[in-house]
Amino acid sequence: MSRFALVLPIIIFAFIALFSSFVVQGQRPEPPIQPNRELKRIVAPQANQALRGQRLREGTVFKDMHVFFRQTGDRTVLYTVGDNQRFTCLENLALERILTTIQEKPERQFWKIGGEFTEFRGENFVFIRRAVIAQPPAAN
Repeated sequence: MSRFALVLPIIIFAFIALFSSFVVQGQRPEPPIQPNRELKRIVAPQANQALRGQRLREGTVFKDMHVFFRQTGDRTVLYTVGDNQRFTCLENLALERILTTIQEKPERQFWKIGGEFTEFRGENFVFIRRAVIAQPPAAN
């Protein structure tokens, strides 16, 4: 029994030491998958910003803007009828209803909308609050 009393603390000590090393190893951050990979900062490209028109301030409200919509990938873009400015739409229920109407009746291309401009990384986005089907613009 005395031999067992001497071996038991050694076994417990070894178990605690191994368990502690596993815990410490588990807390270390994983090394990057590709250690030689170059890290790139996230910035808006300057060339694209120069091509866009003048930015509108965050929160600028507009009313009765005459527009038409186009799908670009998984986003919806609107173009103003008068000066053909391009704005990306933020997804909301009003935009969903517009797209559903256009899908059901493709001849309804022109809309008068009201909403608000937002800004993100040097680009304006449009949040539509109200939309009404409009007549096509008169040919001049």
